[in-house]
Amino acid sequence: MNCCCLFKKKSKKNISTEYLDSVNSRVNVLSTSELNCSKDENPTDIQKEIPAIIDIASINERATKQKWNVSSKFDLLCLDRILSPLKEYSLNVELPPKTLSIENVYGYQGIYARKNLYYPMDSPSAQPIIYFSGKLGILSYFSLKIQVFYTGHNRPITCMAIHPDSKICATGEYGSGPSIHIWNIPYIERADSRDYETNIVKPLFILNLDKRFIQTVCISFSRCGNWLIVIALNQSYISEILCYDWKKGKEVSCQLCHDDKVFNLIVNPFSRREFVTLGVKHIRFWSIDNLIHPVDNSEKNQNLTVSHISGAYLKSKTFASGTIKGDVYFWKNCLLSVVCNNVHKGPVTVVSPLPNNNFLTGGRDGRIVYWNEQHQPINEYTFDNNSCIRSIDAGGLEGILWGWGDGIGRRASRSFKGLNGGFKNRASVCSNSFLQELTRSNSLLTVSSNTYSVNVNNISNNLEILSNDEPVDEQKMADISYIVGCEDSSMYIFSQTDKEPIRLTEGSYCSSDGYELWGLDTHPLNSNIFITAGDDGFIKVYNLEKKELIRKKNYGIRLRSICYNPSGINIAVGTNDGSFFIVNENLDIIISAIIDRRATIYDLAYSPNGKYLAVASHDNYIDIYEVESDLGYYQRFMSCRGHSSYVTHIDWDINSSMIRSNSANNELFYWSLITDATKAIDPTSYRKVDWHSSKCILQWETKGIFGPKIVKNTTTQEEIEHFLSPCTVYCCDRIKINNDLQLLAVGDAFGNIYIYRFPAFSSDMKYQAFHAHGGPVANVKFAVNLKTLISVGATDGLVIQWNLENID
Repeated sequence: MNCCCLFKKKSKKNISTEYLDSVNSRVNVLSTSELNCSKDENPTDIQKEIPAIIDIASINERATKQKWNVSSKFDLLCLDRILSPLKEYSLNVELPPKTLSIENVYGYQGIYARKNLYYPMDSPSAQPIIYFSGKLGILSYFSLKIQVFYTGHNRPITCMAIHPDSKICATGEYGSGPSIHIWNIPYIERADSRDYETNIVKPLFILNLDKRFIQTVCISFSRCGNWLIVIALNQSYISEILCYDWKKGKEVSCQLCHDDKVFNLIVNPFSRREFVTLGVKHIRFWSIDNLIHPVDNSEKNQNLTVSHISGAYLKSKTFASGTIKGDVYFWKNCLLSVVCNNVHKGPVTVVSPLPNNNFLTGGRDGRIVYWNEQHQPINEYTFDNNSCIRSIDAGGLEGILWGWGDGIGRRASRSFKGLNGGFKNRASVCSNSFLQELTRSNSLLTVSSNTYSVNVNNISNNLEILSNDEPVDEQKMADISYIVGCEDSSMYIFSQTDKEPIRLTEGSYCSSDGYELWGLDTHPLNSNIFITAGDDGFIKVYNLEKKELIRKKNYGIRLRSICYNPSGINIAVGTNDGSFFIVNENLDIIISAIIDRRATIYDLAYSPNGKYLAVASHDNYIDIYEVESDLGYYQRFMSCRGHSSYVTHIDWDINSSMIRSNSANNELFYWSLITDATKAIDPTSYRKVDWHSSKCILQWETKGIFGPKIVKNTTTQEEIEHFLSPCTVYCCDRIKINNDLQLLAVGDAFGNIYIYRFPAFSSDMKYQAFHAHGGPVANVKFAVNLKTLISVGATDGLVIQWNLENID
């Protein structure tokens, strides 16, 4: 029998006693009378686990602060002061003949997220893994290398639930008067099938909550599938429980849940009416009759002094809950029976049941602990990057799809006849028999007493090579045991056939601590390669064709900007401490490291001839370096001083002799590299220049992108208006399709991307708008293949690959 990646055989002798003794030395089993001996909770841990409350107003405020004291209603009259180039442009205000469609999303939303990753065993045979990121509901058919998206949300998604029949998904959002969208999970048999769309065109139902609510915290379908239970946060920051007869769109009941924060909602798989809520210093068991009310016995446990953030029912009908301090509590008949202390170092972020009475716990310490039927931790797996475990799913939908309460499940399926007429009876190819076989085997009693930690990164000098030319083995995908989502935006599959986890996707780690993703560039020669750099210290190289991360390296410092040199041999990287360095394209050699400034390097740009490197910093300077050779000799020969705020964007002209730049307080400056004092410089010479790039958001060619803009949701047909000014536009890039057509891509602070004809100098310019990111679009860049656009999100860590297609 193949051995699971969680375990490692050490010798033939039985060492189970040795291992359990070592575990018991770390884990203390307490009775309820000993609970008061535990230490106080860490307020920082509680704050990190509370779901983020963000709305458009805060994004506007944040954008305004970043751009000094400039009003979001920017005085557009100042655009008239920007003189036009002497070259004549023909004005074409019509819609561009190209549109965007999402092809792939790199990354998984691991911030403030729980229960946002599902692998329903009874799902369509192509085995979609369902999760959300930004404003997108994502169904990844990894065995087919296909992603399908639900794009109906106008605001970032905060929670998700799967119906007991595994063919329907519900997603909730935040913002005043949030809505819950209920939509079908499509059935895809083959990658070359033509009977599916990349976007889910229409939701089944949309439930609009009252304006007094500011966020949906968590949602779940009842065991019978007839009700949708919602935990929503009101304007007084008090959590309320709402119960919907969702097929009728009718609110059945509403009840105050708790006057403190609620983290999670768990449905009892053995009951049509019962569920559990967990939060700050409370855990409550509830029942739905005509009204929602707490179970009487649970009131005896309300003197708890510990916060519960995760939980799950086991096959024995015992409820296991994880706390903010790393403890695991066991509840029987709504009463506390046993407590295991110090299981994790820090919060137990997830409890996931397995088909038998075993279960898994994951924590912020980056460990997954395996528990046996006697509720003892018998082994563990540790990720080398120690990233917080945010979600684990073994495919049973909290036990419902494994037949726990099977009679109720049959009634739930019958109640949906006719609702999913497009679905036919079909058998799932997913099998979790491996876990069942493993837990019945005596091999569990012969595990190593030490933690078996597979080197996931498998790096040399902290460099990770992730690319694999071998195609995805469909058999491996069919033998999935469970999937894991981490806070660093990575997702893994633990399978029967591999002794190491399979990395499915990875974006960039963003957090409430200020970690963001800004650096992006595409390879100047290879149309399949692009690169990112973020505050997590990683440079990551992606392959567009393979749709995967192929290489990454952590430099241990916050990275802000990145760019290739014209040959693609070297990469310049700007940091948050004022330094920048040059590495080779394989990321294994640092060629040069230069520290001439003391604050963030916001932009870098090589001249088209490769002889110069311009570096823009928070110190209001642009430094020009002469590149003597590819071996690393960089000599500063010019500093451009004049901006009254930090420099955000730089463009070179095609002759490598002039620069234009934007600053944070909306200045547009032009610079010449002519240093000979005897040569006179024409003050209007910039009007004769052809520019090599168009990263500057404030220029004559982009005057038409500012003002009120309408973003239409193609799924719900809802229209939302935003006012774009230089303080709410973060990035732009242009591409030349042919001699008659150039396109401009623009990213704003609200997560939207716009496509214009270039130049877009008229306020009458028509555009196409697309929404996907859950926060500001930090950067956009076209690939040299003329058919791909890459966008990165500053706060959601998402990397999105867009296709540039002709409009039918």
